[in-house]
Amino acid sequence: MTGRALDGRVAIVTGGGLAAGRAYAAALAAAGARVVVADPLVDAARKTVEAIAVAGGDAVAVELDLLDEASYLAVVESAVGAFGGVDVVVNNPNRYGDTRFTPLAELTVEHWDTTLAVMVRGVMLMCKSALPALAESPHAAIVNHTSSAAYGVRNWLDYGTARGAVISMTKSLAKELAPLGIRVNALSVGSSAIEAMALGVVADEAQMVGTPDFQAQLIPRLAVDEDLAGPIVFLAGDASAYLTGQTVECDGGKYLLG
Repeated sequence: MTGRALDGRVAIVTGGGLAAGRAYAAALAAAGARVVVADPLVDAARKTVEAIAVAGGDAVAVELDLLDEASYLAVVESAVGAFGGVDVVVNNPNRYGDTRFTPLAELTVEHWDTTLAVMVRGVMLMCKSALPALAESPHAAIVNHTSSAAYGVRNWLDYGTARGAVISMTKSLAKELAPLGIRVNALSVGSSAIEAMALGVVADEAQMVGTPDFQAQLIPRLAVDEDLAGPIVFLAGDASAYLTGQTVECDGGKYLLG
């Protein structure tokens, strides 16, 4: 099949083994990109790659240590070695299975520091590591995953702060990297049961649907993978060529409630 939006592009997706990251990787591959799925959960990354291959796409799995700068550089080297370059970076570093709602009085410095190291420093390190390769691409785009938690969430200060920092980083990077022809945007996702279950903060969809925020949401359903496919392909490709420094809210109207 030819003429797809991302034919010929090479994309790196961090945190691509589970939840939103897996949806991003699959959508980019379906749009024609060759995808490097980077995740500390390398078995999960391999399952993403297997699913992409079954669908006729091209992808490789790479283990990523979210706290090690050298590991991010190795991901870029893998992309260049396997596919010849890097055109798109989707940043989705996450503490899957290791995050929790915690009141401020119980929040430890260790948990706070690790959350920000993974979810904020990890975005910076991936962008820094990929910068030389992106600067050589005529279609360079960075898309940073964030969520509606950035606008305030009770008893989840570390996570919400990290998500807000990613939005701020997106704007700063857009200004800094524009002279290099690199666009930087963020995709903010809300009310995704798959994401919340992967994070370990809810047990099932019923727990999410029962919250007051969800019940007042303008589009009254949980997000599914297909809801993320269009926005991520749009932000990664030429259809958004005049868009940078922006946060696209893909949250069913949840942000408007605040």
